[in-house]
Amino acid sequence: MPSLESIMQNSLSAMFAAQAGLTTVSRNIANANTPGYSRQQAVLSSRRPLVLTFGSIGQGVEVANIRRIQDEFLLANLRKQTSRSASYSMTDSTLYEIETILGSVDNDHLGDALNSFFSAWSDLANPPQDPGLKTFVLSQAQSLVADFHAINQSLDDVATGIELAVQAEIAGLNDRLAQVAALNKQVMAAEIGGPEANDLRDRRDTLITEIAAIAEVTVLERDDGSKDLILAGRTMVTRQSYQQLTTRYERDGDDYRMTVLTGNTLREIELSEGRLEGLLTARDVHLRETRDQLDEIARLLIDSVNDLHSQGSSGDTRGLPFFVGDSIGTIDVAEAIKLDPSLIAYSRSGLPGDNDIALAIAALGEQGLGGPGDPGINKVYRDVIIDLAGKRSSYEFLVDNQRNVVASVEAKIASVSGVSMDEEGANMVRYQTTYNAAAKVIATVQELYDTLLRMI
Repeated sequence: MPSLESIMQNSLSAMFAAQAGLTTVSRNIANANTPGYSRQQAVLSSRRPLVLTFGSIGQGVEVANIRRIQDEFLLANLRKQTSRSASYSMTDSTLYEIETILGSVDNDHLGDALNSFFSAWSDLANPPQDPGLKTFVLSQAQSLVADFHAINQSLDDVATGIELAVQAEIAGLNDRLAQVAALNKQVMAAEIGGPEANDLRDRRDTLITEIAAIAEVTVLERDDGSKDLILAGRTMVTRQSYQQLTTRYERDGDDYRMTVLTGNTLREIELSEGRLEGLLTARDVHLRETRDQLDEIARLLIDSVNDLHSQGSSGDTRGLPFFVGDSIGTIDVAEAIKLDPSLIAYSRSGLPGDNDIALAIAALGEQGLGGPGDPGINKVYRDVIIDLAGKRSSYEFLVDNQRNVVASVEAKIASVSGVSMDEEGANMVRYQTTYNAAAKVIATVQELYDTLLRMI
């Protein structure tokens, strides 16, 4: 039969459940601004009833679980979009550095140096030929060479910076992989025969999102609560075990190529998205392409000027090349000309009034040796600047657009997992009302007990 004791037990269970709810609410409010924190909820369930001949009598309420509110699908999407955003940002940052080195379409130092070089030859071609203008041609050539060398050094500095950034990213990735493996172990230990380890899972998900920003990762959750991380088709974390990334340098032509490897056999991995992929793409594609284009311009300049200058005559000297080298790093004025500018030839005959070589070299800026339709060196270089500006503009758009996508996914996650002060305030009032009502029932039962005791 129902008794005052059963009423008391029901009310006490209601008070304990309300207390657990208030504790959860206070924890949510306290962590409202904690990065990676997922809102928690006290899940209540009815106790097993007491079955009597005339029916079932309730035994009160109990806290079944403290549930962590999280959407794994949204988390996976956030990791994907974060990887893509980080990749675009790294590539855009490198393109910005390259653009800063070369200058804009309307303001580039190397373009001005090329114009000044060809203008100096044009001045030398104007009759009467002033031998003193040969010294001016030499100074403009040396200034142009200095610009090429400065750009070469700056591009080397960018490449060095990328190498250091890659090493730092790999170190950070390896550290986070180790932390995820350690958290897997803690989660598995905490959840054996018990509820989910909410705080540990939050910390692990935050780390996995940080890993996704470095390199795109696939996540698979096991029944034991651990999560496997798969990077570029290779499993990097399995329960509490993990692998580390390393790098290797191999000669690639005249350069050294760095590859990212993993596993005991050190297999190369192909990264798809993330900061690491963005850095490697910027180095192996955009930086190398720009350098190749500039080297081609330097070779075009060297070959075209030398082809004409070697046909010229200056006194008893004929067939002397003007430049040496074959790239922006090796281009230089021939040593003999640096020591004696009078060796600069402005005509094939060397006779006063003849200026065919100087005119031909001055025209190289606007027209190549192939004649009409063959683009000049200035045009070739300007196309490089325009191409670089177009790439930068495209990546700026991609970066801005992808940031909006990430922000949108984060907003969706916040609406599901984030702490709403209004909602927690309403829950607090609800649990408080429940607690007070249960306390009143207990007080009433106490009065009934007192009445019974006085009747005895």
